[in-house]
Amino acid sequence: MIMENYQKKVMRSVFTVKQKSFITPHYIRVVFEVTNEQLDLLANVKPGSNNKIYISPKGMNLIYFTNKESSVLPELLPVMRTYTTRSIDFEKKELSIDFVAHSDNGPASAWAQKAEAGDILGIAMKESIRDLVPQANEFLLIGDATALPVMGSILEQLPKDVHVKAVLEVHGKKDRINFTSQANVSIDWVYNKHPEKGSELAKFIKRVLLPDTKTKRFAFVAAEYSTVKTLRSYFKEEKGWDKSEFTASAYWKAGKSESESVTERREEKQD
Repeated sequence: MIMENYQKKVMRSVFTVKQKSFITPHYIRVVFEVTNEQLDLLANVKPGSNNKIYISPKGMNLIYFTNKESSVLPELLPVMRTYTTRSIDFEKKELSIDFVAHSDNGPASAWAQKAEAGDILGIAMKESIRDLVPQANEFLLIGDATALPVMGSILEQLPKDVHVKAVLEVHGKKDRINFTSQANVSIDWVYNKHPEKGSELAKFIKRVLLPDTKTKRFAFVAAEYSTVKTLRSYFKEEKGWDKSEFTASAYWKAGKSESESVTERREEKQD
């Protein structure tokens, strides 16, 4: 299926799975084939950008996209979730998305665990208008397992003359990922076998020496709702960071699906 430009700077298409692998015990990488038509329209999409994935109902091998002018029976509609474009290889004609093998076995995780070559997935994405992070001398990256794809993309895009402190939470030691970066990077790994029951990530950050005010600094936070809310308050209220010096995004909320928590997560980001 040829990718279509259904809204300004937004494209969506059906991609076919080329291969799947467990890059760690709890991390799945799915590589999709990219046609020539899709490749042309991916030219302005940067790895690390959010995308929407569309999972067909059980037993179907067809993705129905909808818009204001069309209607589809509810039982035929795909399940939609938000994920990150991990990489695009224009030479190999491949697009990769990483999935966490969640214990709650949500629809996206369940799809990824069962995915085989030849399976299909709908993907919608926007052209990348701005960089993932602004220019700075020192970066602090904070994220849980759901944020590893964007963290990897940020690290790959940073230049060699910057310093990065990353604090990343994963299930266990075997889930640590080796990232590639030109920057001077130091990573602290926090282990959490049951992230749905809570996280110590925010407490860990409060013990970390933060970049001082004499440097051009930036913090990027992406994790579970409660962690993000705590860290937003910490940077803004306790440490007095300007809103231009950090961004914090709740990628999920424990005990709720993406659709159930979307309003709360959006409102938290606007606080």
